Amino acid sequence: MYEESDVQFAFPLEDRYKCPLCGRHLRKPRQSVECGHRFCESCLTEELRKGAPKCPIDQQVLSSTQVFPDRCAEREIQQLIVNCVNKKAGCEVQVPLKELQAHLEECKYATIECIYKSLGCEEQVVRCHLAEHLEKECQFRQQPCRFCQELIPLAQTEDHTKQCPKAPSTCPNGCELTGVTREQVEKHLQDECPQSEVNCRYNSYGCAFKGPRSHVSEHESLSMAEHLLMMTANLANMELSLSESRRELQEVSNQRDLLKNTVTQQANEISSLRQKAEKQDGKIASLQKMVANQTDKLMKFEHDLGTTAKKEDVDGQKRDLVAVKETVKRTENRLAKLETRGSGGGGLLSGATGEVETQLAAQDRQLGIHDVRLAEMDLRFQILETASFDGTLLWKIKDYTRRKHDAVTGRTLSLYSQPFYTSRNGYKMCARVYLNGDGMGKGTHMSLFFVIMRGDYDALLPWPFRQKVTLMLLDQDQGRRHLSDTFRPDPTSSSFKRPTSDMNIASGCPLFVSQAVVEGSPYLKDDTIFIKVIVETSDLVGP
Repeated sequence: MYEESDVQFAFPLEDRYKCPLCGRHLRKPRQSVECGHRFCESCLTEELRKGAPKCPIDQQVLSSTQVFPDRCAEREIQQLIVNCVNKKAGCEVQVPLKELQAHLEECKYATIECIYKSLGCEEQVVRCHLAEHLEKECQFRQQPCRFCQELIPLAQTEDHTKQCPKAPSTCPNGCELTGVTREQVEKHLQDECPQSEVNCRYNSYGCAFKGPRSHVSEHESLSMAEHLLMMTANLANMELSLSESRRELQEVSNQRDLLKNTVTQQANEISSLRQKAEKQDGKIASLQKMVANQTDKLMKFEHDLGTTAKKEDVDGQKRDLVAVKETVKRTENRLAKLETRGSGGGGLLSGATGEVETQLAAQDRQLGIHDVRLAEMDLRFQILETASFDGTLLWKIKDYTRRKHDAVTGRTLSLYSQPFYTSRNGYKMCARVYLNGDGMGKGTHMSLFFVIMRGDYDALLPWPFRQKVTLMLLDQDQGRRHLSDTFRPDPTSSSFKRPTSDMNIASGCPLFVSQAVVEGSPYLKDDTIFIKVIVETSDLVGP
């Protein structure tokens, strides 16, 4: 952020944009209803705290209830052209006041902190000198260890060398070992050193001897009888354990056979229950018909009894009625029992459909997986189809380590970005990066270039290409210490003439930034870097 007092307008400021109280440009202007003059919000608030505040121009009384925000004046002031606050450092850029903060975040002459501040560097450097500071001056810059090639802050090189596993070392036991690294000494002590304290080879059989490796062979020769007894006892224990394991294995085998028999028996029972259920369904249907017939007979009998019965037949018919009712009751009870048994058998049968349901569920899951994959592919196509039409490219390069290795081995020397445009009908462009460098920067620097591509509207555009181009490597921390380089095209170069093939020869910076700066800094996070290309379009006239 910049201080308001640092703002320098490129042209003399009109009085109507000045605060009568502080004399500077209006900040959050407030206008008085009484006198019509404008004041800074902070200046007016301070003035209103005083007793009987008055306008310094016409002495009109000021009141907090008689002022309002002047949005129109604020918009006009934000459009006024100002010099960069870093003009004294060499920046000649002039921008509208509202764009000043955005410019300062990328200004090459802004003073910023070193990216290695977290490691101890307290230097404040101008952004355009940051790369030089990181490569030549910073005592905390990352340098590869001459033994293990690990990136180490320069100030910590000596301490690292004392602990580096690849550094030359000697045996701490005083043997005559030479020409080995610190990590090889550990293996030497464990497997080779004649002075190392080691256990007897028969330690696992119970021998407690421990001494220098050179004495172990002598001990083993003198103690062969004891070692043989230990091995015999150990073998006996192993035989006992083997017998126990065989017994347990036999038990498991018996349990497996029992389970197989149980499964076979249950399958047979299911088949039998299925057949019984079918028979019971037939019996239930017959009993239902029988109950219906008995009910019809009973209703007819009661009707006949009420209309034609003689006095002498009443007692006999009552006895017949009781017998019929008992028969119906027994039939209903029997039917209920059969239905209960039938439903129980059906419950066992329902388990037989479980396997089919499981298969259907598995198929549903497979369909779900395919749907997810189709959705992912659709998203990737949407991303590939996106393009920028405002002259700005933001290029995300993932898998930096793998792509850098491909460049070193010669498999893929350079990468091209997706195309971007100055407008819908404007120039078509892209960026090209050599992660292992190109030309003078090969093997030491990352090379970054700008490429003019053949577009659909080239016949309507002015040639050669003349727009200012800024190449940037973005800082992924909050410090916004971006590394950038800006150039204006050479009108005589074939790189900026109208393309006659798919793309012109690339033009840019072979020594854009040191690889050590990229790989040991906030410019590389999660194996990803961000490259930004800005083409100035403010003075560009479209077709």
